Amino acid sequence: MDNRHFPALEVNLDAMRTNAKVLCDICNKNGISVAGVIKFSDCDLHVAKAYSEGGCAQIGVSRAKHLKKLKEAYPNIETLLTRAPTRGDLEDTARYADLTLVADFKILSALNDEAAKWGTKPGIILMLDVGDLREGVDNIPELVEMAKHCETLPHLNLRGVGTNHACLNGVLPSFENLSFLIEGAEAIENTIGRKLDIISGGSSINLLLLKDGVNKMPTRINHLRLGGSIANPMNIRLVRGISFAGMREDSVRLTAEIVDIHEKASAPKNSTKNWAGQTVVREDKGRRLRAILAVGSQDIGDAMLLSPLDPNLEIVGCSSDHTIIDVTDSKKAYKSGDTITFQVRYGNMLYAFTGDHVSIEYYFDKK
Repeated sequence: MDNRHFPALEVNLDAMRTNAKVLCDICNKNGISVAGVIKFSDCDLHVAKAYSEGGCAQIGVSRAKHLKKLKEAYPNIETLLTRAPTRGDLEDTARYADLTLVADFKILSALNDEAAKWGTKPGIILMLDVGDLREGVDNIPELVEMAKHCETLPHLNLRGVGTNHACLNGVLPSFENLSFLIEGAEAIENTIGRKLDIISGGSSINLLLLKDGVNKMPTRINHLRLGGSIANPMNIRLVRGISFAGMREDSVRLTAEIVDIHEKASAPKNSTKNWAGQTVVREDKGRRLRAILAVGSQDIGDAMLLSPLDPNLEIVGCSSDHTIIDVTDSKKAYKSGDTITFQVRYGNMLYAFTGDHVSIEYYFDKK
């Protein structure tokens, strides 16, 4: 038996670095810099280093408490807070964020007061909602008023504007809605009398507009916030149809151990609702060999999103602590104590990194 602790998330840092470089090179050729967002990893410093070495101009986190950890480990890396700070986040943001996304007058004033205490001057990216209805004001006059307010605050540095797509209502980036963002930036520039450094067009979903070697974004979009597309390109390929030559899908894998394996009926005699309140209907395939893995939704979220490397395995279902695999058709004779390895989707990766139940193992390519 393998003496490693399972379940284990296996992270190939060379693959992550390669993916960062591929996407940064594509973006840089189109005049776009990349913030590498590592919020999924609970601010894993190994991941941050791989992203930075791959060419990311900033490293982004969504929890302000991670800023100190990141800045102390890598003082020369520019940090980005990708979610507006709460009142309780103000000290960490003022002290350790080089850039932060904001869309609220009161937060700007409070952050300015906190920055005054520490002698810092965080950079501000004001958020404009161009249609997905998440964060940001949704009109240019209000955006301009917020920029004017920011300019009066001596301990803040207005660096640019940004927006978000597809996370709440699935509104995709387009030339039209990104042009609205640029219109907002130019209205601010005309008001304050200077150019903005950053027009942040969105996140990994914006790669749709860089497919096939053609940049379909307006030319002034010069910044994107990329996270999952670097760490887990399989997810964005399957969900959004986005892929680029040279991207590696072996960056993150999950291995779990079989703790129970028996031949059983494939369909229950009586069935109502399972632990999650779902009504389950099983096809009767007769008796099948079923392996139970010591991993469940508490560890990785929805196990049905996993992809076994052994193509002859079928995921039957999962509960909070177990995942059931039909191994009947596999060419391998599985037994208790064996392990099964999967490619993972973004949600699985997020759960595994941020929980306490999955060990994280780091790998580099064999030379």
